[in-house]
Amino acid sequence: MRPKKGLELRQIGNRYIIVKVCDDLVNMTDVFTLNRTAAKLWQRMGEGCFTAEELAQWLCDAYDVDSDVAQADINRQLAEWEDYGLLDNSL
Repeated sequence: MRPKKGLELRQIGNRYIIVKVCDDLVNMTDVFTLNRTAAKLWQRMGEGCFTAEELAQWLCDAYDVDSDVAQADINRQLAEWEDYGLLDNSL
């Protein structure tokens, strides 16, 4: 699982957004806001293709969180991004 091509994470001040980029132009029609943790998760996913379990383990290591809580949080966030069509599951 990884972000779809053409989507970029941008930071504006202390806010994070995902925008669609095509030919160096940003489409501001659909803008998705993220908190800092979700932004770091998005960046991590951009580094390769990961399973939900691998991402939950990364979350545990990065934030010292219980594995059950991390897995539930990852599943919820991935489902939301999936609903918005932001993920590439074709691999």
